[in-house]
Amino acid sequence: MQPHAARPSSHLGDCVGFWLWALVGAGLVLGLISFILFLLIPAVVFAVLLARFSPWKDGAVTLGVVAGAGVPLLVVAGLQWDSWHNRIAGDNTPNPYYWGGAGLCLLVAGIAAFAIRIRRDG
Repeated sequence: MQPHAARPSSHLGDCVGFWLWALVGAGLVLGLISFILFLLIPAVVFAVLLARFSPWKDGAVTLGVVAGAGVPLLVVAGLQWDSWHNRIAGDNTPNPYYWGGAGLCLLVAGIAAFAIRIRRDG
């Protein structure tokens, strides 16, 4: 094997890389929606470590950021679910369907794009 030739990737390795990048996406969105900027620091440090020192620097695995971005939105929707169903009309209780819809779209889009890219590349 030539020194510049890349090793073929395994499906399990690609899935691990995808979900590690999903952790980065979840951490970034959690820091942004909570307005607590120090929560962004671990996500940024983890992203830099993944980008510099791991075999999952590029390719389809980085679509995990999109899928991971949907997870905190689904958590927010879940936390708001009970209070929304027990609300009084006009009390400005946030609608969990908006958070859940956006979160589900991001999660499904990231996973679907990853699956399509893996099939096309591999």
